[in-house]
Amino acid sequence: MTEQEYAEQQVTYKPHMVSLLRRLQSARAVVTVRINNDTALFNTMVIDVSVNDDVLFLDEITTPAGHRKIKKGATLHFDGRLKGVRIQFSSKVQAVETDISLALYRIALPDNLLYWQRRRHYRARVYDEPLAIVLPLPLKKQFTGKIMDISASGLCTRLDYPASAVLESEQAIQHATITMPGRSEITCDLELRSIRHFPQQGYSLVGSEFIEISPHQQNHVERIVAMLDRNHRRTN
Repeated sequence: MTEQEYAEQQVTYKPHMVSLLRRLQSARAVVTVRINNDTALFNTMVIDVSVNDDVLFLDEITTPAGHRKIKKGATLHFDGRLKGVRIQFSSKVQAVETDISLALYRIALPDNLLYWQRRRHYRARVYDEPLAIVLPLPLKKQFTGKIMDISASGLCTRLDYPASAVLESEQAIQHATITMPGRSEITCDLELRSIRHFPQQGYSLVGSEFIEISPHQQNHVERIVAMLDRNHRRTN
């Protein structure tokens, strides 16, 4: 499996995080945790997710040595799989709750998690071809960015850091304009799926997914992806 077949999505929208964690719970998926800086891995499961209290509960680790290491204030590094898709985050232990038969670990909901979503379509890197995008926002603002890669289902855009700081994951952008080679343009709606800031370099990478695109525009995008892939293979 190549790196381009997966998209690292940083999820900060709490309802989305809760949905992913509850899906792990419903699937009774075994997850692994590391405790603080320890490299040892221990298996557990998500038992419950409480939105009102901003916490989740993990099942007791069956290994006595691992269970003894989990204390209030410890940091757990969480690594789970949801139908083969990786979910990762780190968070603090708020309490170890016990009854007669078992223990539960009360964990604070994280501020964000990484969700390695498998891509449905091949994504082609953009090198010298002049692909750009204009993102219109409320209050008559608009940002112009450079497209870094594109597929039939979405794209990754490089934006100046100050401009992209006002964007948020899960945000819908209506009537975005994509400039294609040959001076052609398409207008479509996008949903922002991931935003990664690089303030020292002065830019952010914004991953987006097409949510409204006509069949004719979709075919045009697929032709551009094929052209980019063909040109790249010719020069390598």
